[in-house]
This record gives sequence, C-alpha cells and structure tokens, in this order.
Amino acid sequence: MAILPLSIARVSAALKTSVATQSLNTTQSQLLQAENELSTGKTINTPSDNPAGAETVLQLNQTLSNRQAYSDNLNRASTQLSQVDNTLGSLETILQQAQSTASANVGSDVTDAQRQGAAATVDSLYSQLLSVGNTELSGQYLFAGDKSDQQPFVEADGTVQYVGSTNLMSNQFDENTTETFQVNGSNVFGALTSQIDGTANLSPTLTTATRISDLAGATGAGVSLGAIQIANGTTSATVNLSGSDTIADVIAKINAAGVGGITASIGSSGNLVLSGAAGDDITVKDVGGGTTAEDLGILKTTAAGVGVADTGTSVGAKITTLTPLADLKNGAGIDLSSGITITNGQKSATLQFSSPPLRAGATVEDLINAVNSSGTNVTVQINAAGTGLNFINTTQGTNLSISENGGTTASDLGVRNFSANTLLSQLNSGAGVKTAGSGTNDIQIADSAGKTFQVSITGDTTIQDVVNSINTAATAAGAGVTAGFSTKNNGITLTDTAGGAGTLTLTAINASEAAKDLGLTATAQSGVITGTDVNAVASNSIFGNMAKLKTALENNDQAGITAAAQALQNDYNRVVSVRGANGAKLKEFQDRTTQLSDQNTATQSLLSNTEDADYTKVISKFESLQTAMQAGLEAAAKTMQLSLMDFLG
Repeated sequence: MAILPLSIARVSAALKTSVATQSLNTTQSQLLQAENELSTGKTINTPSDNPAGAETVLQLNQTLSNRQAYSDNLNRASTQLSQVDNTLGSLETILQQAQSTASANVGSDVTDAQRQGAAATVDSLYSQLLSVGNTELSGQYLFAGDKSDQQPFVEADGTVQYVGSTNLMSNQFDENTTETFQVNGSNVFGALTSQIDGTANLSPTLTTATRISDLAGATGAGVSLGAIQIANGTTSATVNLSGSDTIADVIAKINAAGVGGITASIGSSGNLVLSGAAGDDITVKDVGGGTTAEDLGILKTTAAGVGVADTGTSVGAKITTLTPLADLKNGAGIDLSSGITITNGQKSATLQFSSPPLRAGATVEDLINAVNSSGTNVTVQINAAGTGLNFINTTQGTNLSISENGGTTASDLGVRNFSANTLLSQLNSGAGVKTAGSGTNDIQIADSAGKTFQVSITGDTTIQDVVNSINTAATAAGAGVTAGFSTKNNGITLTDTAGGAGTLTLTAINASEAAKDLGLTATAQSGVITGTDVNAVASNSIFGNMAKLKTALENNDQAGITAAAQALQNDYNRVVSVRGANGAKLKEFQDRTTQLSDQNTATQSLLSNTEDADYTKVISKFESLQTAMQAGLEAAAKTMQLSLMDFLG
C-alpha cells in the first residue's frame, strides 16, 4: 500500500490535513473491507463490492433456492410413493389370501361348516381391505386423489362407498416438469367400474353464445384461432379471428370484413354458413399454415360456383354444465317430464327434469345436481368428448340400473341399460342367455284362452330379436300374446290379448335356462308378465368381489366361489400393474433427486468461486493494511508536527 508523502513544501496546514485524512480514510476503508471478508468468509458483502459478481451471486442463490424447493417436493413425493408401494404390497397379500380361501373351498369334500368358517375369514379380509383403502400418511389419504384430507372409502348402509377423487395432485419437480405424485384410488380398487355410459349424442345446438373453447371442431381437435382469407372471386380480405370468445365474435368479424355480400350465420346442423350475394363466388382459406377455417368447418379452397353458399360442417358444440336441457340433441331436447328411475342396490329414486321440480330453463348442471343428491350414491359426469352423460355408481358391490318412468327420458339420454338393442351376450353380468340349442325350443307360452306356442331363442342376438321371435311365434299360432318392453321397469313384458278365462303362463322347456336368463320368471298380474332387469351393471371393485366371495361361501355356491376367485385374480393383476407403474415413478423421482443433488454441487462450487474469500490472501492483505495504517498515522503525526503550542492563542 503506497503512502503519500505529507512533507510538501509551501502548502497550507488545511491541505496537509486533508491529504493525511484522505489517505487514512482510504486505508481504513480497505481495512474494514478486509475485516468483513475475514469475518464473513465472503468477498462480496454488498453489491458495491463487485456489481457483476453480486448479480451472479443473486442468480446462483435463486437457482439453489428453487432447487431446494424442487428437492423438497421430490422427497415428499418419493415418501408418498414409497408408502403407496408398501400399501399396495399389503393389498396384494389380502387378495392372495382371499384367492387361497376360495380355492380351498371348492370341491365336494368341503363341508357347509367349513365354508361358513371361510366366509368369516373373508369378512375379516374385507375389514382389512377397508383399512388399507383408507391408509394415510401425515394426515393425507393415499387413495383419495385431490380430496386427500378425507377418507376415500366410507361405510354406509352395509356397503362401502368411494367418495375420493379421480383428480390427482401434482407438483413441480424442476424448471420444466410438473407431474402427479399420487395413484388413482378408484383405479386401484376398481371403485368406479359400475357405470352406465350414455350412448346418445347429446351435443347441444350451436348458438351465438357458444364459446369457442366449448367446440370439438370440425376435425375433432378443437378450434385453433388465427387468420383466414375470404374471397368472392373479385376481392378478398384477411380476417383475424384471434381473440374471439364466442361464435358471435366469429360471425361479427367475418361480417365486418365486407367481402362482397358475404355474411356468416349459424346453420341447422351445428355448423357455420357463409352466404353471399348473387355475384359472390366464395372461397375460404387458412393463412400462414393455420387451421382456423378447417377447424370451423368452413374451409373451401375451390369455389363451388357463383351464388353458392359455403355450408360448413358441424363444429361439434360440447355439453357443459351451463348447457340448457332444451338445447340438447342439437335443440331437439329430451323428454323432461317423464323422468328416469335409478336403482342402485337397495336404493331407488325416480327423478323428473321438468320445471318443477327443476327451475325454469334448467341446465345440465341442474340435472347433475338432481342425480347427485338423489340418495342413490350415483353421480353424473359429462363424458370426455362433451357429447354425452355418464352415470357412475360410487357404491362398492351393488348393481346399477336406469329405467324409464313411463316416457323416453332414459332412452333419450342413452342411459337405459335394458333396451331393444341390448345384446343377449352381455346379460347376467356377461354370462348371456343359455338356450336349449339349435332346433330346440326354449319356452312355452299359453294365453288366457288356452292357446299355446313354443319359441326358440337360439340365434337371437338382441332383446329386440327375442321380442320379435315371441311375437312371430304367437302370430303363427294364433295366440293372443304380445311381447314388448316395460314402460317403467326394465324388462320384457308379455301381454295377454286373448281375453280368456285362464291365466297367461310362460314355462321353460327342454332344460333351457333362457326364461330365467331373460328375467321371465314372474307370474302374470292382470294379464301381464313383467320381466326383471337382467342387465343391471355390476360393480367389479375389489370390495364388491370380496363381498361376492363371502356370499358364495355362505350359500355353498361353488360356481359363485369360482367366479369371485377369478374376479379377485383380475383385481390382483390390476394391483400388480399399478404397483409396477408406481415403482417406476418412484425410481424416476429418486433419479431426479440424485441429479438435482449433482447439479446443486456444481452450482455451489460456482457460487463459492464467485463469492468465497481466499483466507490466505485476505490475511496477507489485512496485515499489509494494518502496517500501512500504522505508517500513515506516524507519517501524519510527523508531517503535521503538532504540539500544545499550536492550540494556544
């Protein structure tokens, strides 16, 4: 450290004092900085120490802070997935024990008492199953989805209901990755396997208020908004549809373009129509590689002729909770007044969707709320395509059916589970209809006048085929019997029209089980035999299959025991698959944690090189500054040559 000479000839005392003070202050400031570096171990303690370095330090510290958050997220997720793996292992053990119990109780050498004891064992396994399903970690239930603060499986009315969520929680694990860290409890336990998916296309009518985001698009890929070019053979204009929120916005922008007499409107098939004046030869093209015209169904690269409208294809308006019920089926609507009857196990409810009981102008949300609050443990969801409604049974082990209430509401919604088109092969939980075989009759029917006829079901594939076979045979025999469908309960009906004094009867013949499998086992009431619903949708959940095994053991039903065991094997296979996927994700998160640790090490090394002090150099510098300070003080004292006399007046 250089020491400025203070013995300057012919200078004022003030200047000598100023020079000495400046020199001492500079040395003292440098000494203080060295002391700070020694005490903190950092060369950058304030931004002014090294502005460029300080900015780098801030960036590196922010990076480390973010990575620490990612590391914490990974550790929590790994802990959760590890607990899930252990829990799924316990579930596998329970399922294996249930299958072993089933296998040990099939055979003529097993007594009724032994099967009753086995049923008690299965009952214990059922309780263990409930405990496993409600496993929690740090107050969060593993299989509840984003409703992790509440038990996903609850007991009510002798059954178990799934009240968890199929939506999974996610978190951020690096700058560009956000992933879920849960398993879907409903998939693990098959908790929502009993559902009736609507087969009817309920797509609503397209209106000016329809939002662009609620369109499937003409190609089914949604609508990507951008610019389109509209021409009439003479003039053209580029119309930017970006930012349009509703169909009204699209129509307004096209109409405002003023290309000849071309205007846009809504067609009758959920489509857009571009009409022109007599001299307009309309073409519509996409601009700059976009797909807007194609998505809106109005792409027309070759004109169809002067005065010919561009009639677009349907843009597929989707159902939303705000869709008015009157707008369903492209405005045709559904039967709102008759309603439907939902039967789920021992619970049943008849619901009407007219006003009242619903409010005037009821929407899909009102229908959903009515079903969800019906007390049947059935919920409604709009399907993924936005074209229909699915009715989902949240109760484990019960059968779900939806029938008409005298009208066509269930059929209009596409959710009547027993209809003319129902395949015989799917009846009785997929067991189908067992007939006497080709060329052999299955049932014999006698009308009230005593006229009898026989019917073969072999070769029929749908319920309508069975109805047709019965009616054809009745006509051929001159019998007064008409087959049809119940207007309220799901099932085939046989109505006596003979008006005789006898009773309408139906009898199984030739050892055929067709009558039973078709649900035609009841006796006639007031001249009508009403069949039962043999196509109720069964729950194939682990809880349901375990309950079926218990019931089969209690009833000495060996076929039922075997069927339940096979169902539990399918459950076991599913759990193994889920556990494998869970293990793969756990391994991924563990690898990410290792990579993050390596990245942190490199970043911390760079941070250290940027801001950490070299103690050897700093100590040497500190000692030099101390020497300079001492020398400066001595030099100042000699140069100033002050004594008591300098202060006497």
